[in-house]
Amino acid sequence: MQVNEVTINLLKSFEGCPPRPEWPGGASGVTLGYGCDIGADPASLSAWTAYLSSNDLARLEQTKGKTGAAAQAALASAADIVIPADAAEAVFKNYTLPREINTTLEGFPGSDLLPADSFGALVSLVYNRGTELTGPRRVEMQAIHNNLAAGRAAWIDIVNQIAAMTRLWPGTPTASNLPGRRLAEAALFAIGLRGEGLMSDALIKGDSGAAVEKLQTALHINADGAFGFQTLLALWHYQGGSGLPATGIADTATRAALVV
Repeated sequence: MQVNEVTINLLKSFEGCPPRPEWPGGASGVTLGYGCDIGADPASLSAWTAYLSSNDLARLEQTKGKTGAAAQAALASAADIVIPADAAEAVFKNYTLPREINTTLEGFPGSDLLPADSFGALVSLVYNRGTELTGPRRVEMQAIHNNLAAGRAAWIDIVNQIAAMTRLWPGTPTASNLPGRRLAEAALFAIGLRGEGLMSDALIKGDSGAAVEKLQTALHINADGAFGFQTLLALWHYQGGSGLPATGIADTATRAALVV
């Protein structure tokens, strides 16, 4: 399977492409280009063989397989290496993205039946969080696994599960942080479902028109008729304060509560 251009743009916008190796923090390893983590995936360093010098590869070799604090310490010896933009693009296209697509298909059976946008949202989630299902920080991942096993009727709940992961990173979602990424993925997943006739009444980021203007008026924000990130954020806050699933998507229940 492949992912569509919308998914690729979402991945690139959130992963970014730093010009030098970095350590993103937490349990990550030293990361190159578009989120190629040579700590979590030591074999991925081989994908850079054609693009980096033997000296640079030798220095990066000392950091691979290390994660967390060990990766942070190891980065010092390789932090000055320059990652060419065309090399990052090639590794993303030829190695990292295909690997994450396969990881998604293997880790979440049934994902191959999803519409393209929904599958892309799940690939973005796996790209960032992997496929581990156990532990208190993984309850939503397990629920998504169960939803896929249950079939099409349970796909709608995956939107809620993706958005619910905002609990893991306290603070307000932004257009570039992890809570914001989860809401963007939830929106993309919902767009895919809407195209399949599910969530047909939902208003989702990217929509525009009179219905969006009415939604914005009900939320007491600037009513320009364009559903952008500020509308999503206002809606997310409203839902969280009203006992509704905080997804940033104006589904049937939310629109009924707002009388729009």
